[in-house]
Amino acid sequence: MHSPQTPSFLSRLTSGRTRLAMLAVLAALALAPALPALAQTPTPSAATPTAPAAVMPLMPAAAAAQTVIDSARTVLDQVEATLERQLGDGELGDLRGRLDPVREALGEAVRQIKPRLAEARDRLTQLGPKPAEGASEPAEARQQRDEQTRVVGELDSRVKALKVQQVRLDQLGERITDRRRQLFTAQLFERSVPIVDPRFWIQLSEALPRLGLSARYLAEDWWHHLTEVAGVSRIAAATGLGVIVAVILFWIYRQARRYGLYATPADVPASRLAAVKAAIRTALERSLVVPILAATPLLIIENFDLVLPRAQPIPWALFVAVLIVSVTRGVMQAVMAPGAPAYRLVNLPDPFAEALFASVRMAAWILAATAVALAFARVMIAPVAVTVFITGLSAIGICVVIFLFLRGTTERHVDSEDGGVPEAAPAITPQPWAWTRPALWIAMAAIAVALVAGFTALASFLASRIAGAVVIAAVTVMVLAFVDAIIAEWFGPSTVRGRSLSAAIGIRPDRLDLIGTLFGGALHVIVLVASALAVFGPWGFGGAGASLEDALFGVRFAELRSLAVTLLGASVILAVGILMVRAVMSWLREKVLPRTGMDSGLQNSVATIVGYAAFALVASIVLRQIGLDLSNITIIAGALSVGIGFGLQSIVQNFVSGLILLAERPIRVGDSIVVKGEEGHVRKISVRSTEIETFDRATVILPNAELITGVVKNWTLSNTLSRISIAVRVAYDSDPDIVRDQLIAAACESRYIVQDPPPRVFLMRFGDNGLEFELRGVVTNVEYALTTRSDLQLAILSRFRQHGIIIAPPVQSVQSKAEPPKDPVEPGPAPEAPLRDAPAKPARAKPAR
Repeated sequence: MHSPQTPSFLSRLTSGRTRLAMLAVLAALALAPALPALAQTPTPSAATPTAPAAVMPLMPAAAAAQTVIDSARTVLDQVEATLERQLGDGELGDLRGRLDPVREALGEAVRQIKPRLAEARDRLTQLGPKPAEGASEPAEARQQRDEQTRVVGELDSRVKALKVQQVRLDQLGERITDRRRQLFTAQLFERSVPIVDPRFWIQLSEALPRLGLSARYLAEDWWHHLTEVAGVSRIAAATGLGVIVAVILFWIYRQARRYGLYATPADVPASRLAAVKAAIRTALERSLVVPILAATPLLIIENFDLVLPRAQPIPWALFVAVLIVSVTRGVMQAVMAPGAPAYRLVNLPDPFAEALFASVRMAAWILAATAVALAFARVMIAPVAVTVFITGLSAIGICVVIFLFLRGTTERHVDSEDGGVPEAAPAITPQPWAWTRPALWIAMAAIAVALVAGFTALASFLASRIAGAVVIAAVTVMVLAFVDAIIAEWFGPSTVRGRSLSAAIGIRPDRLDLIGTLFGGALHVIVLVASALAVFGPWGFGGAGASLEDALFGVRFAELRSLAVTLLGASVILAVGILMVRAVMSWLREKVLPRTGMDSGLQNSVATIVGYAAFALVASIVLRQIGLDLSNITIIAGALSVGIGFGLQSIVQNFVSGLILLAERPIRVGDSIVVKGEEGHVRKISVRSTEIETFDRATVILPNAELITGVVKNWTLSNTLSRISIAVRVAYDSDPDIVRDQLIAAACESRYIVQDPPPRVFLMRFGDNGLEFELRGVVTNVEYALTTRSDLQLAILSRFRQHGIIIAPPVQSVQSKAEPPKDPVEPGPAPEAPLRDAPAKPARAKPAR
């Protein structure tokens, strides 16, 4: 058994900066016994060939690796022996810290020796294989091969030994983590007498006299320490120094107030960035000034040894309490901005924001008082009933705060003035965090159940985590708002800084906007992951560090053993994965793709492909979490291929057709198409079907196979241009030049008719009732074809009337040759006498029988 000082000494030797020096020194020590032998080696002659010079530098690398192996083995043996004892969380944490330098030394040794091993193997390969039995070979070549083989063997054995120590180190780390997890779980789920049980109050009443006696002993010991150990002179010096420091700090505080500390911001911020900067300044001022002022007297008391040795936790607990209250108030005041809605970083009504600010601040005061009370209880070695009472009271206080907050922010109904149906108060605008309201009710119920069941530590743990999660969420909101403001200010295409940065880099402003959007998205992911780790990562109770899954299950998430827990974990992964994919797809569709300059059809194709790929990734992760191997699924799919071929043929055909549509893009979102007698606009293309919205606002869902194998007329595949033609018939006495000019003028005045190619007028034929003209022009967008036709016809009619051009009526009917039509009789007075020169009316021929 080694002495207690040995592990720490080796840990210091294997620390970061001294690692390389240690390797060099130990390598020299390892080679020192071999130096006399090397000095007595005879001079090489022709009969005794020497090893090649390239082999010699490899030996120190092997010696240095062996030194690291020996040191690591010593430390790991000591850690393994220490783990056999009952250790607390602090001791386990110290053991885990001793493994980190060893891990770094082993990794560095592997990185140093692997290139040497590769070089040795290359040289051995160059020497060629050993000749067959009976074949002759020069003695020098044989000796070089044997020496190189020995070097490769030594280096390979060192690499394997290093990896063995790395595996052993990882196993010890897992053992330490398991011990800490078990200790944390045991403390968290330790059951005591419930506070609603009369036996608990009996135990508490019995413990109070002993607690009072411990408090009196603590006060007497502290007074004896001040009077006998510290002395009056030290107390006077500490008091004088405290007065001087207080005066200096007060003067600094006054100067800081004069230069803007706690300054009231303007009524309305100049920009979003100005509002975020004001929030950050408020958070820093409220979070740091008071703790600094509180830490100063504590440091003076600690420095002058005025604290009883066994009462050391009390000053630290006081500082932690001040820090909790200050940081909570600073962060919540910065984000909620009570009384200044213009600077509020979240869209919340004034009563809701003020209620949230007051509730979180009250919870912070409860946690601060709990920390101080637990420190006094620890110093006075209070009975278990007192500790349970403090933690239980803390959980109850936070539950009351949550209940008052939920009750105060609940929508209430007020009676109408006429005594009729009650009127509802204005509803709060739905927010992304609306789910937190039912979550708080569930958490409050869980805390109450834990208290009644006797799991007081679990109840206090959950209550403190809720308050901490709210503060961390507020910090996350502030950081994300700052990121968005910076991105909008420096990467916006319409801002001064954005245009300057675009000109300095040499890219277009829209491309800079796209870069800023992608960069902001990456920062959002980093901030959200960091916040999630802060909330769910290093959860602690009594100093133990473990994750949420460790606290609830006692095993790793990848090592869930029961089927129920496995399915629960897979469900959580699936739900979180779907939410993340939807959030990413929404961000991709709304923020990224519109800035790429792609058309809407290509944007839809990219978003659809990315979405299906993301969902496939989530599905594969869920299957892997459940324990299903994709190779097994492939075997099952092969066995069912015949059934799939017959039963799912149409589905597979539509799926493949959808992939072809998304890849080749013969039909895009927004195209105007005609297929199967249906005409309309493409609204959505998925891997199975395509949605078409007709001009009657009806939605037609077509299988993708119909669009691939059938005939489709796409009006807007290559461009959105469309040609229209308007036929006009005018009387024979109309001037054709005027008719042509008026038609072209009407077309040129239309805003939807392009001028290149220009509109043209053609005289198509000499009709029975007039001259038939046709106006042809190209419309900028097929969507405006009907509107353009109607506007042109109205303009042509107006122009023809202004210039006296008569539109000839169409031919109504065709008469038979055997019976010619009668002459039309014009209305008017009958003549007094028949005309003499009028031709005689021919007799009507009788039809043949």
